[in-house]
Amino acid sequence: MSGWPQKFLSAFNARHPYDSISAQESSLSIGDAYDIQHQFVSLRQEHIRGYKAALTALPAQQAMNIHLPIIGVLFDSGEFAIERRLQLTQAALLETEIGFVTATSIRSPVTATEVFNLMSGCMAMIEIASPNLNDRPNGLDLIATNAASYGYICSPLQSLVKASDDLPVTLTREGKIQLTGVSGEVLGGQQDALAWLINQVLLRGYTIEPGHLLMTGSIGGMCPAASGHYQADFGALGALNFSVAAAPAST
Repeated sequence: MSGWPQKFLSAFNARHPYDSISAQESSLSIGDAYDIQHQFVSLRQEHIRGYKAALTALPAQQAMNIHLPIIGVLFDSGEFAIERRLQLTQAALLETEIGFVTATSIRSPVTATEVFNLMSGCMAMIEIASPNLNDRPNGLDLIATNAASYGYICSPLQSLVKASDDLPVTLTREGKIQLTGVSGEVLGGQQDALAWLINQVLLRGYTIEPGHLLMTGSIGGMCPAASGHYQADFGALGALNFSVAAAPAST
């Protein structure tokens, strides 16, 4: 399996879809997939902005034939400015999420009750996810290729007091509802989800530094990133307005 990280890097650089590793490596385990992800991330030689949780909802896990949520790495290069139209280069999905920014380095496992003490603030976020696989993705393929990490939009940093579990979250496109949910639906609540993410990041061999961004998982599911104007309303966390220019359909 040693050649897979370089294969993924070559595909990434050429903007080509990734081959399915699970279709060719029948003995691939979750640990193997994370080892490959880690090597792929290292080969990209980009500055790490933080980490994301994915497949946090049971239906998403069932669809990807995996029994637990997964994590991926966020890069500085993935941030899109709110005021610019997002010109996508490949098919993508939109998710409404809450992000947290670390106030300190974290080197050991944490509990949900203490985790907010380690944060400097929170923000409303949009994740732009893109599996970008030749075949129908599953959980192992997603892990190995960095959990569909493509891009994200951040609101300004806000007080942790606003990161309650009862925030109504709605995403509309051209005034029509695309997604709706409540902030606390992610892994039993935002504190639980954040603690889970931190502990998984450390378990998988990554480091957490001051200023890292931690994105806890989708609220209300996901929708295709079609062209148009969007508004994401996060209740007390405010709203994000942005526009998308979808990637041309492949022929």
